[in-house]
Amino acid sequence: FSLKRRFRPKITLLCAALVIFAVMYLLLCIESLFRRWLTLFGVMIWVCFLIVGYVPLFERENDYQLWDQVPFFLFIIFTVYTMLPFGMRGAVVISLLSALSHIILLSIMVSVTSQESKESILFQLFANAVVFLCGNLMGAFHKRQMQVASWDLYRYTLKCIQVRMKLKIEKRQQENLLLSILPAHISMEMKLAIIERLKETNDNRQMHDNNFHSLYVKRHQNVSILYADIVGFTRLASDCSPKELVVMLNELFGKFDQIAKENECMRIKILGDCYYCVSGLPVSLPVHARNCVKMGLDMCEAIKQVREATGVDINMRVGIHSGNVLCGVIGLRKWQYDVWSHDVSLANRMESAGVPGRVHITEATLNHLGKAYEVEEGNGHLRDPYLESMNIKTYLVVDPRVSNNHLPKTRVNDGLKMRASVRMTRYLESWGAARPFAHLNHRESVSSDSSSSQGKQRKVSLNNSTALSIPLLQYYAYCCILAFIACSVFLQISFELKVLLLSIAVTVYLIIFNTLQHRNLRFYGNSTRLFIKDNILYGFNLSYFVPLQIDYYCRLDCLWKSKFKKEHEQFETMENVNRLLLENVLPAHVAAYFIGEKRNEDWYHQSYDCVCVMFASVPDFKVFYTECDVNKEGLECLRLLNEIIADFDELLLKPKFSGVEKIKTIGSTYMAAAGLSVTPGQENSQDKERQHAHIGIMVEYGIALMSKLDGINRHSFNNFRLRIGINHGPVIAGVIGARKPQYDIWGNTVNVASRMESTGELGKIQVTEETSKILQELGYSCECRGLINVKGKGELRTYFVCTETAKFQGMGLN
Repeated sequence: FSLKRRFRPKITLLCAALVIFAVMYLLLCIESLFRRWLTLFGVMIWVCFLIVGYVPLFERENDYQLWDQVPFFLFIIFTVYTMLPFGMRGAVVISLLSALSHIILLSIMVSVTSQESKESILFQLFANAVVFLCGNLMGAFHKRQMQVASWDLYRYTLKCIQVRMKLKIEKRQQENLLLSILPAHISMEMKLAIIERLKETNDNRQMHDNNFHSLYVKRHQNVSILYADIVGFTRLASDCSPKELVVMLNELFGKFDQIAKENECMRIKILGDCYYCVSGLPVSLPVHARNCVKMGLDMCEAIKQVREATGVDINMRVGIHSGNVLCGVIGLRKWQYDVWSHDVSLANRMESAGVPGRVHITEATLNHLGKAYEVEEGNGHLRDPYLESMNIKTYLVVDPRVSNNHLPKTRVNDGLKMRASVRMTRYLESWGAARPFAHLNHRESVSSDSSSSQGKQRKVSLNNSTALSIPLLQYYAYCCILAFIACSVFLQISFELKVLLLSIAVTVYLIIFNTLQHRNLRFYGNSTRLFIKDNILYGFNLSYFVPLQIDYYCRLDCLWKSKFKKEHEQFETMENVNRLLLENVLPAHVAAYFIGEKRNEDWYHQSYDCVCVMFASVPDFKVFYTECDVNKEGLECLRLLNEIIADFDELLLKPKFSGVEKIKTIGSTYMAAAGLSVTPGQENSQDKERQHAHIGIMVEYGIALMSKLDGINRHSFNNFRLRIGINHGPVIAGVIGARKPQYDIWGNTVNVASRMESTGELGKIQVTEETSKILQELGYSCECRGLINVKGKGELRTYFVCTETAKFQGMGLN
């Protein structure tokens, strides 16, 4: 009974500590409580450890020894440094309090009950202090290592999360961008091809030999093609400022894009003030003809509202034809989804032979309409010789809607005081069309919560032995424990090697303490050896955990670094794909306007004083193009055109032609401009020769195109020849279109350059008189052709560039 009373307080305290541990363990499973009361939980665990450490001391009445519970308090100190959620300062304070409490409490108890001399007590207290100090130093060093490792791990984890989030944003932007250029059914194939090409470049692998460039073109049957041209827009545009022109085009074509979406039509391309789209792509629609006719009527109604509201004399001429098309992308740069076929050419003819304000359709389209719309004779053959030669019967659709006169007439009279372009712009801005790249301009921020890492906890049980009366042996054992810990903390070697060294050390220490005959050991039995053995094994277990924790963090850090490196490479690949895609839509200096750190959501427009514009066409390709079973209904003909355009695009990679910007392709016509990369106004500060150098570069580029085409002729056994027209002067550049943003240039310079090509001769470069004077100043020879009739310009004197002498001049420009 007395024995039970003696151990009752100890058992009670131990049970209370175990209950507290169990409660805290359950509470730790609730993450919200764990995060909120983290420090409090740590303090409670530390207090429980102190209680467990002091309980064995109070079970004795007068037999107190200064070395009692020193290993357990070393365990508490290391637990505070390695497992409990304290910072460095808090861990040092709590560990020092643990050591001081042991030293002070035992010094009082021993001095009261023991008969030892004060000198002996002081020596032992000093030895305990040294042991605890060494434990604190090693624990602090280990915690510092873990903090550095944790911070590195946190930093790399944060980077990895940020890269992952950026990767998602980049992927989303890339998909939006790609879908703004190309339909989904063809974009994925091209995207994979770009990524594969980038990987081959990064890995320095040799590109697969292929006689042909990739062709992304597919055939679709039963579609309707709509061409629409704004009548009177050229005259209006000449009165516009750059901003007014870009805003006007964006509002008009933005409205047309909206109408196209409502009528299930896909806008293909914008050619100046010409808008064309297709219904039945990429998914076949049985009502494709009705969709196109409805869209044409809606476009005419929209223009009618603009005319009545502003008093500006503009109208819409619409032509529609139904048939089959080849659709896709050709070339390597400035991708634009396009359609080709004889039916597409016929739809274009239907527009040019149409009537302003009316929808002009062929008999093929009428057959698909059924009785959905009333029609009247179109007489298109009287206005276009091609329609007459092909015996094409045409019709004009009657708009079933009753004419609305709801717009107030007074607005027209009031508005006449302003310029037509201003009235037009102000009215169109009220439509509120979406801006180019608006879907890409929403910033997405990347944020991540701070993360904390927890090491695996391992309980080390302490077997308390009967205290020995010879302090020397206990302190030898404590020194062995400190040696184990020092080995695991300070040695920068692998985990396996540390365990091997510690295993050898513990074996040697056990052999020494259990086999060597010390002169004092004969007075003590097995309890002494058992005490030494337990403490050494305890020290080995403690020192085993320390390198295990370090190794865990190192492996985790290495894993995250490897993962971060892989995701960073993916991010760079995606970034490069985005850059390539955007530069395939816009020139580099324009792309920076939309996708920099500060994305600009305003309209992009710029006016230039001196830009050289070139149109280069392959007229013979129209004759070459046929649709039959042998050439897969024209697909193989387009493969050859793709090779021609791709070779032209490859020339732009040469440093000499870095200032030449491809604008677009129109069928077999290639359009490019030079002088767009120069800051507006900067050309005036340059000397005259440097100011006009890009005109000479454009001539050299035209000659290079001819040379490339000659090479293609030799390999394909054809006799294609280029017809090139060049002009220079002021232009307006801008980005138009909301759903499919497109960079383009406008102005009289562009129109005249186009006429120089269409009225030129095969194998020659035709230029205007003003351009020829500049070229002669640069050292080129020009031959006067004489006066020719140019549509919309009357008679102009034009010149042919002597290409033979220009080839030698090109060496000087290099």
